Amino acid sequence: MQFTEHNNSIKITVPVTSDALSAHDVATQLQAAGFGRCLVIQDQITNLLVEYQQIQKKIKDKLQPEGTTLTYRIAEKRDAELSFDIAEDAMSAAAVITAAWGGAPVSANVLVKGAQEAGIVFGFSKEHIIKLVTHASKGDPGSKVKLVIARGRNVVNGENSRFEALIPDMESRRNKPLLQSEEKADLRDFGVIPAIRAGEPLMRRHPPTAGVDGMTVTGTALPATPGQSIEWNLAEGSELSATDPDLLQAARDGLPRVIEHGATVDEVFTVKNVDLATGHIIFRGSVVVNGDVTEGMKVIAGGNVFVKGFVEGTLIEAGGDIKIGGSVIGHQLPTAEKDSEYSTELRAKGDIQCNLAQYARLACDGNVYVNKQMMHCAVAAAKVYAGPEDNPNGKLIGGYFYLDYGIFTGNLGAPSSSNVLVELNRLIDPIAEKQDILRASISAAKTDMQDIREQLEKLKKIEGNAQIELRRQQLQDDFDEHKSVALALIEDVKQLEQQRKEKLAATQIVVRQQLFSAVEVHFGKDLIRSRREYGPSKVLLVDGSPAIEPFF
Repeated sequence: MQFTEHNNSIKITVPVTSDALSAHDVATQLQAAGFGRCLVIQDQITNLLVEYQQIQKKIKDKLQPEGTTLTYRIAEKRDAELSFDIAEDAMSAAAVITAAWGGAPVSANVLVKGAQEAGIVFGFSKEHIIKLVTHASKGDPGSKVKLVIARGRNVVNGENSRFEALIPDMESRRNKPLLQSEEKADLRDFGVIPAIRAGEPLMRRHPPTAGVDGMTVTGTALPATPGQSIEWNLAEGSELSATDPDLLQAARDGLPRVIEHGATVDEVFTVKNVDLATGHIIFRGSVVVNGDVTEGMKVIAGGNVFVKGFVEGTLIEAGGDIKIGGSVIGHQLPTAEKDSEYSTELRAKGDIQCNLAQYARLACDGNVYVNKQMMHCAVAAAKVYAGPEDNPNGKLIGGYFYLDYGIFTGNLGAPSSSNVLVELNRLIDPIAEKQDILRASISAAKTDMQDIREQLEKLKKIEGNAQIELRRQQLQDDFDEHKSVALALIEDVKQLEQQRKEKLAATQIVVRQQLFSAVEVHFGKDLIRSRREYGPSKVLLVDGSPAIEPFF
């Protein structure tokens, strides 16, 4: 057999002899001649073999001499093919290479030039382009290789004015006991309470940023939305600097506290103990108790409340944070924990922090931090941390928790199977209530639509006149209006459902040491209950259902 190439076509010339010829023989010789990666034309090979056998028969019958040659075009070379797939949003583009049939592969330069001709001009990845052409050159002939070769630049919208607290302890009142050594800490000593004098800086306002424009792979600019300038929230005890409108300073001595878009300086009321000798403390600023709050006493403050000792009082209420250096010691009145009344209650707009708490009700907009242990308390908060925030190793024994996001603790529950009820529904319940109201409105709208439809059916049976036609049109307009309202309400319900799912997906309980039995956790209407003891565990939603999984 002889093979020749002309204009990318591969021709075979073979003399007809008495020897048999098969498609395998042709393929083997084609490979040996260096044309193995070319596109074989099967029909031509079939025709070659048929004619070869026909001539063999003639030679056998001595009708034709041996050695007659046959020439057929049995294969062809094809260069690699290149195409592009630009995403609908034009933020990415992929190249597709069909590997060559013995022809020329696609080079990186050819790929880039082809991409530019296809309108792709931005965001090329040199690494991906080289990877794609390399894989395609080694791929089986005719195989397709696809890879993203360019990505657009996402828009980075500008940030609004940013407010930076200039006193570190203003931003967080978290209870972090002072270390006396690497192995020892005084849990009652959480440092000096931050104070400020008139004229000292409180907060700096940083200007809004312009953002960064985006760019599609086709070169279309995506303008960024610039940040907005936010005005100061000038609160009592603060004032703007006379020389710098972006600097807030103290207008009086006191305790600084961050508020939204500003800061305030609370007047500070200091007392040794809160007992029968002092009476209840009600003060518009912050209150510092250097000792204890005894049984039956109240402290109500517009700012923060600091108690260095223990709390047995009836109520501690703060417009900011509550920080207790010692323990919160209350007493439970009824037996059912969820609906229990407690002798001691703490309420705060910010965080609540203490060393230990038992039989008390704690409610705050922020988080609850307990250094060591909490027993049989009713808690409403965003999150609960038992132990240090970076390594929660404390204990939560019994009680009821109504939370936004979850619990982080060492142990949850007790070997005695003390009941723990956790409802991660504080953000969910308001959404569910709105959905119920909307669904009731939808049901009412559907009832009205049904009544209107029945009236329209009755009018269709009455012989038409101008008055009847006018009434029919009025009813149809009413029906369309009710339908429009119902559809809008249904869309609102769907949006609320999406919000509900997103908030539920962010909830979890992390137990770093031991999760005991009799712990019941609610995620909306779904719940799960631990019926045995577990090691380090997470309680969270998996594919929409509550589950207990190992925590590593």
